[in-house]
Amino acid sequence: MPRLHSFAISLGIVFLSQDIPFSFKYLKSKEFDIPLIHKRAEPKAIVSVNKDSAAFQGYSVQKISDIRFPIILRDEELIIDFGDHYTGYLNIELENADDCWIADAPVNFNFDFAEMPIELNEGIEFPERALSCGWLQNDFKSVRRLPYKGSLERRYSFRYMRIKRSDTVRFAVKITALYIDSVSSVDLESVPRLKTGDDLIDNIDYMCLKTLKECEQEVFEDGPKRDQRLWIGDLRLQAQLDYLTFKNTDLIKKCIYLFTDHLTGEGLVPSCVFPDTPPYVDGRCVYLDYSLCLALCLYDYLQNTGDGNLPGELYDTALHQIRYVDRYLKSDRENINGRFFIDHGQYDKTVAVLGYFGYVLHHTVYLAERLGKDTSEIKSMISDTEKNLSEYYSKEKGLFIAPNGEISWHSQIWASLSGCIPLETAKSVLERTAEYDPEIRPSSPFMTHYYLEALYNCGFDGAAKDYIKKYWGAMLKAGFDCCTECLMPENDRYSPYSAPALNSACHAWSCTAAYWIRKYHC
Repeated sequence: MPRLHSFAISLGIVFLSQDIPFSFKYLKSKEFDIPLIHKRAEPKAIVSVNKDSAAFQGYSVQKISDIRFPIILRDEELIIDFGDHYTGYLNIELENADDCWIADAPVNFNFDFAEMPIELNEGIEFPERALSCGWLQNDFKSVRRLPYKGSLERRYSFRYMRIKRSDTVRFAVKITALYIDSVSSVDLESVPRLKTGDDLIDNIDYMCLKTLKECEQEVFEDGPKRDQRLWIGDLRLQAQLDYLTFKNTDLIKKCIYLFTDHLTGEGLVPSCVFPDTPPYVDGRCVYLDYSLCLALCLYDYLQNTGDGNLPGELYDTALHQIRYVDRYLKSDRENINGRFFIDHGQYDKTVAVLGYFGYVLHHTVYLAERLGKDTSEIKSMISDTEKNLSEYYSKEKGLFIAPNGEISWHSQIWASLSGCIPLETAKSVLERTAEYDPEIRPSSPFMTHYYLEALYNCGFDGAAKDYIKKYWGAMLKAGFDCCTECLMPENDRYSPYSAPALNSACHAWSCTAAYWIRKYHC
C-alpha cells in the first residue's frame, strides 16, 4: 500500500483513486480558513428559575438583581443571565474576599450552562439509543491560588449560567469579573436590521440572522451547543441565507470542499464532517438525500456568485451522487426508509424520496447547462422519475399515497417541489393537503423550509408569510433568543432525543425564515 494512502486510512479517510493527492485535497479546504471575530459580552442579571405551569416547558425566569461586581460567593448558588444567547468561552477573575478570608485551599466550582431554563432544572435519563450525556453543558474548575484570571477550555452556547462552589466552603471568594469571549466568523451588526413595517416579521428576521451568526464558526455548524459539526443539509440552508446577508462566501467554499475532500469508499458525500484537524467523517451516517445535496449547493453557489469554477471542478462528484442514487432506486427501493433522512420520524418515505430526487435532477439540469455539460442522461432520469412518481398519485383523493397507504405532508411537499408534475397539479396538491391535514406532519424547521419553498413556488406567498409568522412567531413567544432545532407548538416538550433539555435552542436549519422574508417580503 502506498505510504500516502496508509496515512490517509489511519485518519479515517478513503480515496476512490490513487490520482488524488492527499495534500491537495486537504489544503484545498484549508485555503479558505477565516479568523473568528471575538467580542466581550457582560452578564446582565442574577435570576432564579422557577417551576411555572403556565410558562413554556414549565419554567419561568425571574430577575433578582442587576449584576454588580465584585460578587462575594460562599456556599450559595448563583444563576447568571447574560441577557441574550452567546457562543463562546467563559472568563472569570477571582480574588480573596478580604485580608481575613484567605483561600488556604483550592477553590472548586461547578458550572452549568443553558440556552433555555429547562436545562438548569431537569435531570435526564439516557436510554440506550439516546444522545451522549457529554452534550450536557456542565463543567468544573479548580483554582489553586488567588488571585486568578482564566477561562474554561470548552466553548459553550448559552444565555444562562449557574455557578456553585463544590469545595468545603471555609472562606468566601470575590468574583471581580465574569464575561463571555463571544466568537463567530461574522458580525451581526454588519447586516442592517429590517424595517418592513411588520414588527413580527422584523423580529423573526433578526432572530434568524442571530441564529446564523451563532452557527457560523470555523465551519457552518448545525448547532453550537450540539452537534458542533458540519451537515450538508444544514449547510445548504445556511448558505442560502448567508448569500443574502453576511456574504461569507469563502466559508461556504471551505465547507463544500470539506465534503468533497472526504468521500466515502463508495464515492458518496458524507452527511456530516467533524471540523477538527484533520476533519473526521463518521461513515456510519450517510443519508443519500444529503449526498445528493452537493448538487444543490453547487447550483446555489453558481446562482449567487456567478462563479463557475467551483461548480465546474466538483460537477463530476455531484453527478456521481445522482448516478448512485438512480441505480439504488432501481434496485433496492424497499430500503428507502433506512438510507434517506427527509425528516425526523417514522413514516414511508418512498414518495418524498422520489420527489426530492426529481427536485435535485431539475436543479442539476440547470447547473449542467450553465457549465456546458451534456444533460441527456439527467433528462432521462427525470423522465423515469416522473413515471415512478405518477404511480403514487390518487386522482380520487388528489394526493400522493405511499406504498403502505400512508398520506404524509412530506410526500405532498416533495411531489409538489419535484418539477415532475404540472404546476396546476402541484398547487392543487398543496391546497388539498392543507384541507386534509395528514397526521404525519413535518417535525423540524428543516422540512418546514421546503414546505415554504413549495408554497412560494406555487404562488401562495400570503399563505407562506402567514405560516412564517405562526411557526417562527411561536419561537419568539416561547422565549427563544435564536431559532430552535425542533418545535411542535402543540407539545412544548417534544424532542427526538429522549429529553427536551438535549434539544438545541440555536440550530442552523431553523434560520431560513429570514431567507424567504428577504426574498419575497422586503
